[in-house]
Amino acid sequence: MLKTRVFSCGLALCLGAVTALAAPPQVIQIPAPHGNNTAGTSARVLVGKDYGKALAPYKAQNQLTAATNQRLTKEKSSAGGTVLTPGVQNGSTDTIPYFNSWFLTGSRNSIYTYSMVGHSPKAGGTTLINNMLIPLEIQLLDGNGKLVADFNPAAGLCAAGSDISLTEDSPIYNIATYPGGSGLPSDTGQFTDTQMRAQFHSIRAANWHTQLNTPLSVCQDLGANNHVWFTQLDPSAWAYLTDQGGNIVGEAMDINAIGNVFAEVLSAENSFPGSGVPNNTIPVILTDAISAYVPATGGGATCCVLGFHTAQAGIQDPNGILVWAWATFLPPGNIFSPLSDVSDLSHEMTELFNDPFVNTSVAPWMDGSGTFSQGNLETGDVIEAMAPADALFQVTLTTPGNGTVTYTEQNEALLSWFTRTPLNGGVYSWPNTHTLSQCPHVLSHVQAYCYGEGSAGFLYGPPY
Repeated sequence: MLKTRVFSCGLALCLGAVTALAAPPQVIQIPAPHGNNTAGTSARVLVGKDYGKALAPYKAQNQLTAATNQRLTKEKSSAGGTVLTPGVQNGSTDTIPYFNSWFLTGSRNSIYTYSMVGHSPKAGGTTLINNMLIPLEIQLLDGNGKLVADFNPAAGLCAAGSDISLTEDSPIYNIATYPGGSGLPSDTGQFTDTQMRAQFHSIRAANWHTQLNTPLSVCQDLGANNHVWFTQLDPSAWAYLTDQGGNIVGEAMDINAIGNVFAEVLSAENSFPGSGVPNNTIPVILTDAISAYVPATGGGATCCVLGFHTAQAGIQDPNGILVWAWATFLPPGNIFSPLSDVSDLSHEMTELFNDPFVNTSVAPWMDGSGTFSQGNLETGDVIEAMAPADALFQVTLTTPGNGTVTYTEQNEALLSWFTRTPLNGGVYSWPNTHTLSQCPHVLSHVQAYCYGEGSAGFLYGPPY
């Protein structure tokens, strides 16, 4: 949904939503760098979600130093345990709570280590993960400085139907019941919590949970966080999106330019009086209905990215790690439909929970659509290119602020899909337990696929 009103109207909506409760939020501008687009407002990019290698470096980013990565690798490797019962060790780095472990797979008995958000599944108990929602309004300007489009997740602020309100009411933060199946029991909880509980169902304590705390946001904390950010991108940093017929259907941002804006937002947020971005908190930059493209060398572009998750040196404590994400809220009727509302946020948050430091390598795999291959533990990438019936899962909630809402989440791969254990009759996806193959697998040194109840299979590369 494009919001093309002038900025003052968007602010007026914000004022109306909060004046009865507190002073209106401060609206703070972040200067935007120039992008690589030399064609001005005549630039065109073909719309679509591209799943090729060009986008892979942007979808999950490890910006940590070599020394930090080495320290994490050593810590993961010291988790202990045996082949039959891998050890689990809680991490000690200044960051969000996390634990380390490893798995053994393949005919070569290859060992892969990993870190995940939370505490040991065997220990039980609930780990609450601090987080904050940071709305970023993005205005696109033409060569004369005239407003072309305004994408504002802060419009209406906390009023029913606003991006922030719908996000905070969504199953990312609120409890929903998922039916389970294929040997996995039904479960009730936040989306990421139930995915984590599903993949450790055989070893976790019954009361083990990893939950997102109520987010710090302009809705929840009108003191320290009573502000919203906005930026204006000139024609060098955005382009029109077109369909196959050349018709303009939307706009997208230069991912390098907006990435620099995200860095500025986090830095500015950290220096804001009474606020800050400590390493034990996950900042989520929320945008509205807009994607990003990757400029190609020599012209052209690859499109589109709707979000990513990142690990970088901490801002308050550079010796620690700040883990954060960007996600676009997708209103009804958006150009990426049937993706909608928190589809992208469910993808990014689950991947962040499963691979917070973007440093977990696994045996090579082919995604469920047969479109691309990777060798990392990115749970959403496995499924994102599949047909909507396999890729998406809808949940209807009665919410505190928005009434009855049907949300669209993305199905996610489970750890068992990457470990390939058990090979026969395993459950590899959540919440739709039939999305990824459950048919018998045959180990082979030759690439081979196995198709089950869903459209996805395994690509047996090394170490098989």
